[in-house]
Amino acid sequence: MKSLITLLIIMATAVSSASAQTTREVTPMPTDVARTTVAVPDAGVDTTVTSVPIGISDSTEVSISTVDSVATEVGKHAHRHKRQKKVRPFGIAVGADFVGVGMKVAGCDWSQMEVLARINIKDKYFPIFEMGLGEADHEGRETDNRFKTRAPYFRIGADYNFTKKHNGNRLFLGLRYGFSAYNYDFTSASPLTDPVWGDSHPINFTGLDGRSHWAEVMFGLETRLWSIVRMGWDIRLKFRLHDNVSSIGDPWYIPGYGKTDSSTTWGGTFKLLFDI
Repeated sequence: MKSLITLLIIMATAVSSASAQTTREVTPMPTDVARTTVAVPDAGVDTTVTSVPIGISDSTEVSISTVDSVATEVGKHAHRHKRQKKVRPFGIAVGADFVGVGMKVAGCDWSQMEVLARINIKDKYFPIFEMGLGEADHEGRETDNRFKTRAPYFRIGADYNFTKKHNGNRLFLGLRYGFSAYNYDFTSASPLTDPVWGDSHPINFTGLDGRSHWAEVMFGLETRLWSIVRMGWDIRLKFRLHDNVSSIGDPWYIPGYGKTDSSTTWGGTFKLLFDI
């Protein structure tokens, strides 16, 4: 009997202890708000989030901040930022044309060597200045008449880049205004014989003055080779606007424009440029 009473007392004590543990409340943590700022480099998004520590009781209430949605927006913005390459708002490039060098080495009757300076505005607009030295030494095929000139020329204009992606490649359409003031010579080893009077006169006209103006429409492509080095080519349709030349005769060649066979002519350049 004494043993039974002892067993009942032990069981009652165990049940009481378990009940007290079950009904015990966990004091909620203070509800002061903790603010944490997460800085994401170059993302440009404020990631300040609000979090409330979790308190546990019989009626447990859990408040979780919208960290996931903020992180998603940060990720999208960072991805767009990574894909889009930064475009310099302003830049300068210098370069030279190698077509004229090739013509001179090949021994052509005329050639022109030129350099350029260009401004880059937001990778869209490219004001440009070109200058060069044009020369010609031509002898007629059927006669021994000879034309010779050597003079500088100048062009000013602008190009527009049609490509939307800033990946180093450019597609240009441009306009130019060209001008040259030059002297030219007409000479001949054989004298000119008057068909009526039979008199012979030497042909030796030197230092004739000429001034020419023309316009150009240009289409070209350009690509980046390495770092600041670029290469491009273009074709140009040229229109003579106005010529002021000697009454002795029109020049066979105009520096910067080309041969004067007609009021329009085609040209082109193959250039190497350096961004500075």
